[in-house]
Amino acid sequence: MNESEKLEQFVGQVLKAQPLRKAPSTLERRVFAAIEQRVAQPWWRQSFLHWPIPARVAFLLASFGVVKLALMGVMWLITDTQTTPVVERSVSFYEHSASFLSTLSSLVSTLFHAIPPQWLAGALVLTVLLYLALFVLGATAYRTLYVNK
Repeated sequence: MNESEKLEQFVGQVLKAQPLRKAPSTLERRVFAAIEQRVAQPWWRQSFLHWPIPARVAFLLASFGVVKLALMGVMWLITDTQTTPVVERSVSFYEHSASFLSTLSSLVSTLFHAIPPQWLAGALVLTVLLYLALFVLGATAYRTLYVNK
């Protein structure tokens, strides 16, 4: 056994030999008072999981309603009132996915052509340098914490 293991065992034995100490009576009274106060709170002041089921359902429905109203308000503000109404037709999942992918590829292509090539090269070099720094820091931390012991 090396010195650190002997010291660890000695400290462990000394700590186990110490008598257990009782908490001060003032601390015990304060803890019990806080527990009683928390239990005595009305249900709406407690955490959501302690609410009655009908109150939870009503809260969730009201929350979804507020979100829907907010989204409808935003859409009303950003849409042009002069446009003609669009006739909706049922669109299959595949048509919707293809439309989304073509729009996404168009966006990526536009962004790629709008960024100067020097910036793209610099971003690539910076990314490689940051990954290299992460690897070096991880290896240094490992060697410092685990290998030398």
